[in-house]
Amino acid sequence: MLFDIMVALRFLREGKGQTVLIMVGIGVGIAVQIFLSSLITGLQKNLIEKTVGTSPPHVTASQPDRVPLSLLRDSAGVAVAASVAGTDAADRPLRNVEPALREVTAFPGVTAATGTADGAAFVFQGDKSVPIVVRGLDRESADPIYRITPRIVRGSAGLGGQAVAIGTTLAAKLRLQPGSPMRISLAGGASEVFTVAGIFDFEVEQLNESWVIMSRQRSAALFGYDGGVTSIEIQVRDVFAANRLAQRLRSNFPEFKWSSWMESNASLLAALQSQSSSSLMIQVMVIIAVALGISSVLAVSAVQKVRQIGILKALGSTTASISRIFLIQGGLLGLAGALLGCGIGAGLVYGFIYGTSMATGRPLFPLQITAGTYLTSMLIATGVGTVAAMAPARRSARLNPIEVIRNG
Repeated sequence: MLFDIMVALRFLREGKGQTVLIMVGIGVGIAVQIFLSSLITGLQKNLIEKTVGTSPPHVTASQPDRVPLSLLRDSAGVAVAASVAGTDAADRPLRNVEPALREVTAFPGVTAATGTADGAAFVFQGDKSVPIVVRGLDRESADPIYRITPRIVRGSAGLGGQAVAIGTTLAAKLRLQPGSPMRISLAGGASEVFTVAGIFDFEVEQLNESWVIMSRQRSAALFGYDGGVTSIEIQVRDVFAANRLAQRLRSNFPEFKWSSWMESNASLLAALQSQSSSSLMIQVMVIIAVALGISSVLAVSAVQKVRQIGILKALGSTTASISRIFLIQGGLLGLAGALLGCGIGAGLVYGFIYGTSMATGRPLFPLQITAGTYLTSMLIATGVGTVAAMAPARRSARLNPIEVIRNG
């Protein structure tokens, strides 16, 4: 085996130009693969973070839709008149949710679960009337989902008693500051005065303009939910596991209607899957190009070294030994090219980060290369190099040493 390695290295040194050329080619291919992998992964992570990373929740539970009740049937038993009871959450809040919350929190992969008491209302400030969405949240359990506390830009996140938190856009529109009173009125005419404790910035205009956050107990009392909640919201570590969790919860708690972000955001899911598929396709094509390059170079090398191979076989080298020489060459070319590609790929990634952060001081979106990415690239390149060398190795191993030496 040591002899085979020494011969393989000698063959590579003799064809320095070819060796360097194929190493650079492999390096460029691996660099493109690393850069694309980091770019697509970073883009996906950024997109998921901004859309489904923290808001909306990944899995939600609500009251199931009411089934129409038959009031009148004809002589054949076919319903000709039906009635549906009110389906508004205010009429039917979720009850007895604590067992579900305890069980859901214990599920593997679940990072947070909370009950919410939400409702629609209006804010009156002078002659201005603004529609709002009141979100009744338990801050301790809702913070991992909505990150309320770190998003408070003025005031505090305390939501006890009559304290509320509002968005920056709503605060600017109504000229409210921490400590300002705010009257919230319901559609039925009832109203109460609350105090602005903090102002948040969710970096989403719609939320900053419409959300008013208060404690869950206070919101439930305001809307008359009698201690109930309007939904259960769940956050999971792997956002693509949301559907599996929703299916499991449907079996365990059939009295609730469970849905995941993957069901309500089908177009976004399709875009993410297409993005992953296109990245994989590009990387596969790069690997094929690398394999063809290694195979072609080694095929030329086999033709150039045909006399040396004949002499080696005449001196007693076995067919397996000749095959190993070319397989070792392929593996060494792949490994050396991968090491070069890892360096070039890292340069491309950090160059992209630096280039996109020059204007704002922050990169367009974060890119990261892990040790696993380098290791995977090196294993792929070495494996591809070895596999690509099989055809030249087989051809060289079949050479007849007598005919080779006789024909020169």
